Amino acid sequence: MLSKPLFKQSCKANMGLWSFVTVITCIILAVLVLVIGNLNVGTVSHSMVEIFVKDSIEASIKKQSMSYFNLTEKALIGFEENSTNLNILLNESLTDDHKQFIISTYNTLIEDGNTEEEAKAKLLLLSEEKYHMGIIALLDYYNVMGEDYSQEKINEYVLRQIEEQIYNQLLESDGEESANYSKLFIHQAVTDFINSPSTDPSEFATFYIPQVLKVIFYQQEIDNQGEIIKIADYFSEDEIAEISLSANISFKAQINIKEKQIREEIKVQSPEISDTELEQLVAVKLNQAKLELIDNLSGSLLDDLPDEIASSLQELGNMDIGQLVIGSMFFKMAGILLPIVYIIMASNNLVSSQIDSGSMAYVLSTPTKRTTVSFTQMAYLVISLFAMFLCTTLVGFICLAIAGEAITITYGQMALLNLGAFITMFAISGICFLASSWFNRSKLSMSIGGGLSMFFFVATILGLFGSSTIPSMLRVDAMNFFNYLSIISLFDCVAILEGSLSFLWKLAILLGVGITCFIVSIVRFKKKDLPL
Repeated sequence: MLSKPLFKQSCKANMGLWSFVTVITCIILAVLVLVIGNLNVGTVSHSMVEIFVKDSIEASIKKQSMSYFNLTEKALIGFEENSTNLNILLNESLTDDHKQFIISTYNTLIEDGNTEEEAKAKLLLLSEEKYHMGIIALLDYYNVMGEDYSQEKINEYVLRQIEEQIYNQLLESDGEESANYSKLFIHQAVTDFINSPSTDPSEFATFYIPQVLKVIFYQQEIDNQGEIIKIADYFSEDEIAEISLSANISFKAQINIKEKQIREEIKVQSPEISDTELEQLVAVKLNQAKLELIDNLSGSLLDDLPDEIASSLQELGNMDIGQLVIGSMFFKMAGILLPIVYIIMASNNLVSSQIDSGSMAYVLSTPTKRTTVSFTQMAYLVISLFAMFLCTTLVGFICLAIAGEAITITYGQMALLNLGAFITMFAISGICFLASSWFNRSKLSMSIGGGLSMFFFVATILGLFGSSTIPSMLRVDAMNFFNYLSIISLFDCVAILEGSLSFLWKLAILLGVGITCFIVSIVRFKKKDLPL
């Protein structure tokens, strides 16, 4: 079915065009790979990722620091007040004999079958009202710590109460693990406060938190989109402590200002409010203001930007520029433009141009059948395309070897990209060959086959600016419409580079288009009337 003389003639007639297109296409690919490799354009996106990661870690340090400052300060103030008040109630408002009487009476009531609450209530009925607070405090303390009323035991008792309060507050909101950790953190903080010369809870918390967090954060690792990142690679312990201290000082200063504002606002709105009610209302509003201030002061760079811009910057930072330029820009634009020109011209030269010039009459005057002629010309077109992309594949492999790790595209991906480009050109060559076989005039063949091919190419370029390949800050979503008008869009470079197999069924469609067009071309050429 293949005519060797006709095949050789086709090779000679189109060798110059084939050689020019192949060489130029290979040069463009080589330049792109080597330039990207030498310039290491991936450094730009890598630097952006580094900035975002570092900023995110810094924001996390600030948030944790201010959160623990707020928690620790509240615990220390509560501890100091409660410890002092409890010591007064136990050791000053009640004498030793009074305490002994209350405890013995309480135990007797319990032995008689009364519950703890019932025993407390009966004791209060037997005592003067001025002793009620001391009795309740004494019994609560006794049920936990016994009859040791030393300052050390009082501190331990108060600390336990604070730990439980913090645990219960955080259990529902932050989970058991976080609640347990916060409980241990506060225990250590209060213990260190007791043993330190500092008497100001706020001042102690300001400088204590950075010294603890710098050790904790320095040893941590975070998961950034599947990549494990060590915080130690970005910040030293001293830098972590400095960030934490700066955040605490700023937080403390702004809280003091906010407290004054809240207090003044309440006084203006409710001038008749009592001091007790004022302090309660200030405490509630200040607590909410603290949470809001922590979020505001610990916002990262991306948090401070509008969602669309932040998302675009993240997308740009995570984008592989090498894959974008080589995968999409070359193989769907620059790398197929000249092959399309070659297909248009070669398809026309192989059939319709020969009919138009009359040379086809000479070919058919020999014993060669029309089917053999059509099949031979088709075989040349397909084989020449395969040879062209085989050359670009080899050049791509060589350039990848030279570029090394500067290019993230693998040899397998390079082979698949060239295979996909070949199958895409196979489909377009089928369309152009069908037009050449259908019409007897070169102008009609070039107009229909070439016009469709160039339309597909232009639509692909326009559609590229609306596809997910382009960063969202540059993307025009409406232009994605053009992707539905071009069969080149079925060449899914993104899927190949991402390792997805979804490109297979798309290439199968392109292969089917090419095979169908070539079969119709052979049948049409065999049956149509030729002006011989």
